[in-house]
Amino acid sequence: MKVLHIGDTAGVALNLTRGLRALGLEAKLLLMPKPGDRFPVDEPCVELIRSPIRALTHARLATRLLTRYRDCNIFHAHSLYNIPLMLINRLTVSHFHGSDLRESAAEDSLIGRLLRRSMRCAVKVVVSTPDLLHNLKEFGIPAEKCIFLPNPIDVEKFRPGRSLVKLADPGTIKLFHPTRFQKIKGNEKLFYAYRQLQDKYPLSLHLIRHQKYNPELDRMLGLIEELKLKRVNFLSPIEHTRMADYYNAADIVMGQFSPYMVELVSLEAAACAKPVVTSLIEDDTNYPEFPPLRHAFTV
Repeated sequence: MKVLHIGDTAGVALNLTRGLRALGLEAKLLLMPKPGDRFPVDEPCVELIRSPIRALTHARLATRLLTRYRDCNIFHAHSLYNIPLMLINRLTVSHFHGSDLRESAAEDSLIGRLLRRSMRCAVKVVVSTPDLLHNLKEFGIPAEKCIFLPNPIDVEKFRPGRSLVKLADPGTIKLFHPTRFQKIKGNEKLFYAYRQLQDKYPLSLHLIRHQKYNPELDRMLGLIEELKLKRVNFLSPIEHTRMADYYNAADIVMGQFSPYMVELVSLEAAACAKPVVTSLIEDDTNYPEFPPLRHAFTV
């Protein structure tokens, strides 16, 4: 059995490829890194396709799929890479991770229409969080085609340990909230709660200022200023390979606050034995074992 993963999101495809190889399957991951991206180039399961011109990179990808990898049994595409595989009739599994399905696929745009078509073309559609099953239902994807696959966690990398970083405000209880600012993730609930607690307990709040422009970021920055939150520190974007250090440097990790969604952050932090505050409806039967999380649905 030959399995080819194309594209990656937060290391999910890489971990799946490693897991398949550990099971004895012939698995490979094709990555098309942008300038500045870092990937484990020394791994035999990873092949990088580079070009100074992005369009040429995609052309080289298509060439690989039609020649070197044409005999693969499963072509497993992640996020936007569903589109090129669907166009050249090389798509078996369509995999979505969050905003790629909630936002990009829902758009009334060429990309949105192509992503929705890719779901219909694929043999199976895989999602990383159970709330995305509702999105697939809205798109008219038959339930028998849909699979919820919790994000794989590399427990050799994400585990309790001594951190190589120090967060600001020593002597405080450090709350780490690396979740992106998106309306669906309910970030403002954390900020309103923090406002009520910041004078009662020695807390500090550590956030990531993600570089990609996001109008929700401006709204949340305004809310932080309006609430006069104290000891709030913004970190530069963190490479995924270094996230374990930040989990281990924190005292409590704050996930997102939208039911049905346990993001990668919460699972990785739990693997580091950190208390995680997030929200997930406990009667959700999509998990074989309910994740050990502290749940917060309201401020």
